[in-house]
Amino acid sequence: MAMFKRLFAAAAAAVALAAAGATAQPLQLTPLQIDQVARHPAIQGVSMSPDGRHIAGLIANPNYRWPVIAIWNADAIAGGQAADAVLIPSTDMRPIAVSFLGNDRIIFIVDQPFTYGSNKTFTRQAIVSDLQGRNFEQPFAARGALSDTAREAERFGINFSVLMDGTLDDPNEYLIVRENIDQGTTEVLTLDAATLRVSRAGRAGDDEGFVLADRRDGELMVKERLAFENGGWQVIREVRNRRTNGWERHDELSYPIRERWAINPLGFYDADPDILYVSTNRGQNFQAIRTYNVQTRQWGAEPVFASPEFDIVDVAGQFDRETRQLMGPASYTIAGPSIREVYVDEYWAPIQRTLEGQFRGKDVRFIDRNRRTGRALISVSAPNYAPEYYILTNGNQLRLLGRSHPWIDNATLGPQTFLRFQARDGMSIPAFLTLPPGYDKDAHGRIPVVVHPHGGPWSRDYMGWDSSYWTQFLATRGYAVIQPQYRGSDGFGMELWRAGDREWGQKMQDDKDDAAAYLVAQGIGDPNRMAIFGYSYGGFAAIAASVRPNSPYQCALSGAGVSDIERLANLWGANRIAREAQGWTVDGMNPIRHVREANIPILLYHGDHDRQADTVHSRDFYRAMRSAGKQVEYHEIRYMWHQIPWWPEWQRESLTLIEDWLAGPNCFGGARNQTASTN
Repeated sequence: MAMFKRLFAAAAAAVALAAAGATAQPLQLTPLQIDQVARHPAIQGVSMSPDGRHIAGLIANPNYRWPVIAIWNADAIAGGQAADAVLIPSTDMRPIAVSFLGNDRIIFIVDQPFTYGSNKTFTRQAIVSDLQGRNFEQPFAARGALSDTAREAERFGINFSVLMDGTLDDPNEYLIVRENIDQGTTEVLTLDAATLRVSRAGRAGDDEGFVLADRRDGELMVKERLAFENGGWQVIREVRNRRTNGWERHDELSYPIRERWAINPLGFYDADPDILYVSTNRGQNFQAIRTYNVQTRQWGAEPVFASPEFDIVDVAGQFDRETRQLMGPASYTIAGPSIREVYVDEYWAPIQRTLEGQFRGKDVRFIDRNRRTGRALISVSAPNYAPEYYILTNGNQLRLLGRSHPWIDNATLGPQTFLRFQARDGMSIPAFLTLPPGYDKDAHGRIPVVVHPHGGPWSRDYMGWDSSYWTQFLATRGYAVIQPQYRGSDGFGMELWRAGDREWGQKMQDDKDDAAAYLVAQGIGDPNRMAIFGYSYGGFAAIAASVRPNSPYQCALSGAGVSDIERLANLWGANRIAREAQGWTVDGMNPIRHVREANIPILLYHGDHDRQADTVHSRDFYRAMRSAGKQVEYHEIRYMWHQIPWWPEWQRESLTLIEDWLAGPNCFGGARNQTASTN
């Protein structure tokens, strides 16, 4: 770490002349208030019925604790107002998602606290309703006699997913994947969205499952299984031979699980029923879209869509339900700094270009679309622009459906940029930087920094509206927030991803420290006012930072953090396959064994219902730090679980902890106001 101290010293010296004699001006900021974000969005989670006649979503209603399901007549929406909306409220369960099941029904997901034995967790259920909110059913729940184990498992909630939402033969024919708890198998069910009649289309055994079906007729076409071969676990893909109706192994689509290649069959989109579109990075750093002929077992000579810098992760097909024809790709999805679906067909591509020109600098996304009616549901957002929702009619007319946060002034939010910096060993590390609104380093000088690593660690950040609100919450208080996509992050190429294996608290941690050094070298960061704050794996990073020698930070803040990676690795995943895929990579510096070396204050907070990064990690680390006489605080949030969406009361409590800790005596104290003031 001596090298790191020299790096800081050199960076500070490099900008000393520029800063000499200059008096930093105070930043004029309007902090994003806790009450502005610790509340339900005015509107969220919207979707459009397949025929384009109705819109469903979740809206805030002052008369109810939870968001309320709303269903609108799309033709009655104008200027953000909707007449005669059907409202479906709940007093004891929180709706978190809603979508259409055919044209005449909706399916919505609800959650509620749940205690199983001594474990506090939550249950999540799927409920189907008509558009009037009168009749409620649970068609995916198991029927008939159940074992005690299966009955308890059912209480834990969701065990299904939608494989296909309508075929060309029948738009009401849905394919549903459901786990059979009693038999330990996976079933594919055919659901008639008009009658809710369910029948079995296929069943897969333990350690296998169906991957995709053909849009033409709903025929199951690709499945996968796991097998121990050649000294390790393999992902084996099988494809149905349409001529013999038998399943055949395709080694071209298979791979050893530890290699982690992305070979993701996406769908059959061409008139030729043998052409399968696949997103794969086998033999290269980034995923590209390629075609694979399942009859000849040959790959297309060139990628259909590719990028030298980012993954191409998905393709959507274009089809005509009346002629029952597939007509090739309509769009591809590139996982760049932000997720962007790029349309390539002759109808939606020019509309997309027009909309992006109209909302220049914003992220414009098609949520749902219907070419025959010329109608689409659109979202518009940016890192400093709260989401808005529009209905597009006739291909060129926009009507506002609603704004998610009408009480937030977007002009008070900070800009975000994508950048890359060089780690100490030369590896290029992507990062996102959110600065206070109006900040200029020449005028305002150095400001405090919060290094904010993401969770996972097999995950990544994207440029866009932050639904946790953390980046803007901090930036509007005068902090520079940098989100390093440290080694071990996925989505930025195989080289960066694999470089994190068994480097927890080591090279992965160096990348966070080097992000701080980068901001110092740029003349933005104040080396005497630096903190690290993360959640989940990011919480681990904050805990690790507190016990590493020569820390560049004045304090650390860990939300739902892991403190004992030996415990985590032993319990990783629900089965041996999860451990084989990722569990073996969880190794490095174990913070719980280094508490006596802790050298900066740390705040821990954790939800008592968190079973993903179990609450025991924060409890144990707090006790160990206290026993060692170190500076540590711990707050446990009642009922809180791990994942977003969080309840408003949890947001209020956690954001208050974050704000007070960073501004308090254990971190920056009043020092941050030397270069920033608020009005």
